[in-house]
Amino acid sequence: MTRAASPRSVFVAMGFVTMGFMALGALFAGGTAFAQSPADTDESAYTASSLAKILGGAARSQNDEAELAAPGQWFSTTATFTGHKRTPSGRYRPLVGAWASSRGEGAATVDMLFGGELPELEFEQGGKRYWVLAGLPGGLGFDAYPAGQKLTIYLQRLGFASGTPVAMLTIAKLPGGATSATVTKGRTLRNARMGEGARRQEATYRSGSATFTYAGREYTLPLDVAGRHSITPGLYSYANGVRTALLEFGAGDDRYLLLRVPVDEPASSLVPYLVLGGRITPPIDLSACNLDVPPVQRSGAKGMADCSGAARAVLTKLSFTAE
Repeated sequence: MTRAASPRSVFVAMGFVTMGFMALGALFAGGTAFAQSPADTDESAYTASSLAKILGGAARSQNDEAELAAPGQWFSTTATFTGHKRTPSGRYRPLVGAWASSRGEGAATVDMLFGGELPELEFEQGGKRYWVLAGLPGGLGFDAYPAGQKLTIYLQRLGFASGTPVAMLTIAKLPGGATSATVTKGRTLRNARMGEGARRQEATYRSGSATFTYAGREYTLPLDVAGRHSITPGLYSYANGVRTALLEFGAGDDRYLLLRVPVDEPASSLVPYLVLGGRITPPIDLSACNLDVPPVQRSGAKGMADCSGAARAVLTKLSFTAE
């Protein structure tokens, strides 16, 4: 899971690699493997600091491509989002790989973070600007925040990549405490997900639920109308013509499901991101499942996936509705 020493999605279709399913099943069955490790979403595990300190210091060697930080370097601070994003540099990959390995994770986590959908984000504090990696779940729906938005951000210091200090954002909150910004219906956002342009909300969904079976256990989660970890559930259209439903089901930080349900794309483009026990599960690939996902409408979205016949599938059943 995205935590072996702690946890932690985006609504885009990527090629996912499934990993560690037998161990994962044992983890959920036993429920104690990492019980003493704080979850990435546990705000009490972060210490107040500043970006200058978090991204300060000197590496032992400018030539070391991956100098991993000591465990537990988790910090929070308030800074202003500049609205600038960029594709993460490939030179960070060895460091992120070492960090993921230290948490008991594998290549799937690294591939997800460098899949082209989680950017680097620029923040300003004390007259200086800093870049941080967008992690999970904080990087989800981040385009809801306009340039100039002041945010409380929670960062994990990863270490140094060829002498450059690197930190990853896991949570972003508005000054009032909400973990996402509400998008007014019809509003066009200036900072959208990379590659899709400005986004407009066509419809808002206010009720629904999702039921799924994961590692042999059945869960039912209500539609989260606030979209606390992503964005207000609804149908969205982008400047490049892409239309998709963005859905969130859950009622807290420890258990929620995010779904991207594209319009005018194959049912196999359905993308789930699942957090259980405060930890994001390994990426879920539905390509080998039987899918029934009717076209998304302004009035609602629904669908089902039956993965019981797929080899090594941990998520075996999924059905959802939003209207």
